[in-house]
Amino acid sequence: MSLHLETDVLIIGGGLAGCWAAVAAARAGAEVVLADKGYCGTSGVTATAGPNHWWVPPDPEKRAQAVRDRDARAFGLADPRWMARIIDTTWRVLPTLADYYRHSVTAGGVPHYQSLRGPEYLRALRRYAETSGVRILDHSPALELLLHVDGSVAGARGLRRQGEGGDWTVRAAGVVVATGGCAFLSKLLGSRTNTGDGHLMAAEAGARLSGMEFSTYHTVAERHSTQTRSASYAFADYFDADGRQIDTGGSPDVTLPLARALLAGPVYATLARMPADLRAILPPDPARHPAAFPAPGHRPLHPALPHHPAW
Repeated sequence: MSLHLETDVLIIGGGLAGCWAAVAAARAGAEVVLADKGYCGTSGVTATAGPNHWWVPPDPEKRAQAVRDRDARAFGLADPRWMARIIDTTWRVLPTLADYYRHSVTAGGVPHYQSLRGPEYLRALRRYAETSGVRILDHSPALELLLHVDGSVAGARGLRRQGEGGDWTVRAAGVVVATGGCAFLSKLLGSRTNTGDGHLMAAEAGARLSGMEFSTYHTVAERHSTQTRSASYAFADYFDADGRQIDTGGSPDVTLPLARALLAGPVYATLARMPADLRAILPPDPARHPAAFPAPGHRPLHPALPHHPAW
């Protein structure tokens, strides 16, 4: 059975970006339809992760420095104007989720907005979108964008995989493609839906891709692991197969040094520097990783990190 809808804004993708875009459009007074390949509120890599947002207080110098630091890490390929806009939007909008999500609170009683628990975050965003008036089409993958005769995007069409089935067509004044990256071969938990559909549909419609920096990041993970929570590796020391410590340059971003090291062979890690309070929160499974949290001063080698083909 075919479904035909007309709306102001069509969002394709129901992860963090898609839900926030839908909420923003609805709160601005637009009629919004969101189509998700899976079930909005559970699908995608965020469902197994702990997202950490760019949270910078409204101090002009602090924000300017944050932008400069991030631009340097992007080798000057980023857009400082967009980064400044993202910082400001995050500071203003993220706290509005509080009616749907229980934020952690610091010892001083201040809500900890920037770090969120992935599964609860997605569920909260779905509720936020629904109460904002967004119509959600679950299990409704998009197949192609629809175009006007002048080449501008007029909507999209796709399949309905649940209920009565059939196809769907949504004609919209504006379309936001928020389908995620292309990490389905990475084995990252929750990445099976990230098959690059949105990039392909946009390219077929004539879009120019300005950058892929948000589609190519691979987090630190143990070999054969599907974990996506890498916060504990902020306290890691890394070694090659001969036990020599790998110089990561003292930067929080260890991706490039580890990628270069992985080209030469396996990389190992020890979490000896992890603070005692975090050890209590994140106990290891001794049956699988007896040396995951070794005593300070010891440097047993940890299971090898994966040699990802993209590295």
